[in-house]
Amino acid sequence: MKKLLLSLLPALLLSTTAIVPASQAADDAMQMPSVEVKMKVTLTPFNLAYLAHQGFFKEQGIPDSSDLMKGFNDGSITAAQVVKAAVDSNRLPSAFLKNDSYIAAVNNQLFSLALSAR
Repeated sequence: MKKLLLSLLPALLLSTTAIVPASQAADDAMQMPSVEVKMKVTLTPFNLAYLAHQGFFKEQGIPDSSDLMKGFNDGSITAAQVVKAAVDSNRLPSAFLKNDSYIAAVNNQLFSLALSAR
């Protein structure tokens, strides 16, 4: 009986030490820290001009399609007005109202749309 116990004891000890770290690893995997990710997504000038063309800013006084292109060509609608409409509809942060390079890029996109509409 002593020989049997002595031969099984090392095997028993090895099996319990192999099981403990595996169970600890499973517990660690279950307790992963939660991470909050905040993404800042803004409209590109192209997307803003396209949304205006599709009529997404009618409630803010920006007409859609050919009326937008007509107003842009005659100067009654400006890129700054389109940016303001996007800010007013909560599609852009208000900091874009003072971003001259962004407004110029929207102007270029509206100009491109006006050219393609001819």
